[in-house]
Amino acid sequence: MVELKNISEKLESIQEEYMKNKRVMLSDVWTDESASLLHEAIENKTSFLNAFAIDGKYIQSSDRELGNMTTEEKRELQRTIYKDASNGIGFFYGRHNINKNTEFSLYKALFNYLNSDVCLNFIRQITGNENVISASLQVTRYISGNFLTRHNDVLPSEGRAIAYVFGFTPNWHPDWGGLLHFFNAEGGMVDTFFPKNNTLSLFDVNLPHSVSYVTPFAKYPRYSITGW
Repeated sequence: MVELKNISEKLESIQEEYMKNKRVMLSDVWTDESASLLHEAIENKTSFLNAFAIDGKYIQSSDRELGNMTTEEKRELQRTIYKDASNGIGFFYGRHNINKNTEFSLYKALFNYLNSDVCLNFIRQITGNENVISASLQVTRYISGNFLTRHNDVLPSEGRAIAYVFGFTPNWHPDWGGLLHFFNAEGGMVDTFFPKNNTLSLFDVNLPHSVSYVTPFAKYPRYSITGW
């Protein structure tokens, strides 16, 4: 139902690019039919929970729950989230979890496909990391006011090795934010991956990175399918 394009003829150059800095971004990775099906599902058939943290507690709230808050409650929530972000800690974005029990047939097929030997071997070949044995999945949505502060994705309890991001965001403007930034150990920015449609970004979970604040004048949501 969904399928990545065969890029075996480009594999050596992709491997070389990844090995330079433990990250790479690939364009035009899904077949046209698969890219269209996934983009349409994300945009029109996916419900998101807004993920954020308050006082270190992870919280998920639906769009309806946030919409039912009073104006003052919304302002207070925003102040609290942004106060933590000003100290370099925090996140605020929409997510939809996908797992083996997902009922939506397209997402179930996607989960099975990304956890197949074909896909896992593809990631192992590019990264040289033989510890890649499974893939977790979530759909993410960044709209105005959303962000993800600088962090790495190391989580020993989950055994994360490689982070991936499938981009499904056409016609994005860099002034709208939502850029995937990479940093060195001293906090200096060293690279940026720009949101595009039908792309795959791979990077080592040890790399510090962030998603920049999405501005109030962004015309569209920034959509992706991500995991480890």
